[in-house]
Amino acid sequence: MASTNGETYMLQRNLHESQRLDAQHEYMRQMSYGHLLHPSIPLHQLHAVADVATGTGRWLQQLAHHPALPPPRSDQQPTFIGFDISDQQFPPPDASSPRLAFELHDMIKPFPTEHHEKFDLVNVRLVSYAIKGADLDRVVQNVVQLLRPGGYLQWQEADASDSWAHPETSAGSSCIDYVIAEKIDRGLLPGIAGPLVKTILSVPVTVPQGQQNIVSWSRDLMRLVHLETVSTYNHPSPAVAAGKKTAIMSAATALLKARVHRKSTELQDSLESDPRVGKLKDEVKAMETTLRAVERGNEESSWDFDLTWIVARKAIVQDTGKGWMAVRRPSP
Repeated sequence: MASTNGETYMLQRNLHESQRLDAQHEYMRQMSYGHLLHPSIPLHQLHAVADVATGTGRWLQQLAHHPALPPPRSDQQPTFIGFDISDQQFPPPDASSPRLAFELHDMIKPFPTEHHEKFDLVNVRLVSYAIKGADLDRVVQNVVQLLRPGGYLQWQEADASDSWAHPETSAGSSCIDYVIAEKIDRGLLPGIAGPLVKTILSVPVTVPQGQQNIVSWSRDLMRLVHLETVSTYNHPSPAVAAGKKTAIMSAATALLKARVHRKSTELQDSLESDPRVGKLKDEVKAMETTLRAVERGNEESSWDFDLTWIVARKAIVQDTGKGWMAVRRPSP
C-alpha cells in the first residue's frame, strides 16, 4: 500500500478487511483463469519474487508453494518477499516455506539498495486506491528498480470506474459516483489503467555505444509482453459469474464507507454558521441511504467489472555481437 499521509489509502486494516482481501484474491484468481501468474511468465525461472503492496500476503504465499518453481536456495535466505507500508495484515511466519519474508516499505520511496535488481518477478495488484496521481511515475520507477535485467513485472488493476450495472439503478450509479469522487478528493486517479501502461512504457534505459537492448531493441526500459482486459461479463468461469455481485458489492461498500466517514467527520468539525453545512448534511444523508441499499444487497441489477492485466519485461543491455537468443529466451 502507498503512504496513508493525507488520508490517501481508502480502506481499513482490520480482521474483517483482511478476510475481504483474501476472498477478493481468490475471486481475482478465478478471473485470471485460475492463474497466479500470466502464462507468459516462466515459473521455472523464478528464483526471487517481490510482491509490492502485499496486504495479507495471500498471493505470495500461494506462489511460494507452487510445484513448478525451482528449488529454494541452499542458504535458506528468503527470496520471496512481500512489501507493504503496514504490517497489520501480514500473515504469521510460515515454517513450511523458509523462502518467504515480509518487510515494511512505502512504495512511494525508493527500496533499500540491497533489493535493487534482485528479483526475477515483481507483482503489484489493486493499488489505485493508494497511489496519488502525482506519485505514479515515482512508484513505477521504484518498482522497476527491483527487477533484474530480463525480469518480469505483473500488474493488475480494477477501478470503480471499471464497474457497471445493467440495468442501471440509482443506488448503483450513486455508489460508483461517490467512490470516484472520493478518489479525486484524495488526489487518486479515477482510472489508473491508461496512465499506468503509458508510465511503465515511458521509463528510459541508457544503451551505451556498442551495446544493445536485446529485449526490445529500443531505449525503453520495459517492453510490454501482455496487455489484456479481463471482464466478468461473459467470463467462461461459472465461479466468476456466481461471485461477481458479491465481489463488487463488498469492495464498493468498503470504499463507500471511507467517503461517508470522511464527510461525516467533516460535518462534525464544521460550525453551524458555515455555509457548507446544509450541503454537507444533504450529501451525508444521501450517501448513508445509498450505503444501506448496497449493504442490504437488494440491488436487482447484474454487476460486472473489467480487470486490466499488464505484463512487461525489463531490458537486457549487452555488447553488440554477443549471442543474444539464449539470453533473451533461456531454455526450459
